[in-house]
Amino acid sequence: MAILTNGPNGGFSGKVGSVVGYKWKNKDVIRGLPRKSHKPRSEARLANEQAMKLIMKSLKPLKIIVRRTFRQAAESLNMSAFNLALSINKKLAIVGEYPELTIDWSQFTISKGPLPGLTQVTTAWVGDGLKVTWNDNSSEPDAGRDDQVTFTLYSYKFDHWFFFPNEATRSTTQCTLSVEDDWVGTEVELFGFFMTFGGETVSDSHHCHVTALVNEL
Repeated sequence: MAILTNGPNGGFSGKVGSVVGYKWKNKDVIRGLPRKSHKPRSEARLANEQAMKLIMKSLKPLKIIVRRTFRQAAESLNMSAFNLALSINKKLAIVGEYPELTIDWSQFTISKGPLPGLTQVTTAWVGDGLKVTWNDNSSEPDAGRDDQVTFTLYSYKFDHWFFFPNEATRSTTQCTLSVEDDWVGTEVELFGFFMTFGGETVSDSHHCHVTALVNEL
């Protein structure tokens, strides 16, 4: 059953036959219900499904972040922030041949925006965590000394993401990300981005692969 929201000439909410009506960004939208197909799925379709599963698995733990960090880029495209993150990463970060598709983390992104990003990033495992340094590029147009930097770490060992929101500012040029003892020295993927103090504007994310220490191999 569907409900007319603005009388007989308005939009509707619910199912009518083979379509569903709903609200999205204050707009009345309808979409068709998926149709069952009895045809064997092609290899291209199977590859697309595998790629989607890989990206969804990686982005799902980051949903709260990407809803904010892709918001500005998504508005002009009339897309949701999460769907834009999904589309970009599926297009750029999937490598290999089906059924051996994998994620190229160097092409994976968790933030999309015009703010100048991290440059000259170095990492090193230290006693209490991961030390990260970067260049103070606050003299670039639109960059601010007080832009805040957020980092995320993906651990291969634990198949888990760890978050460090607003860890430092652009001008401080370094910080140490404190992690659990069993994370120290392991192989991780690091992503970082800048955000203005009010959160209106973000930078593209920067990626670094952090290798494991010898005693962790």
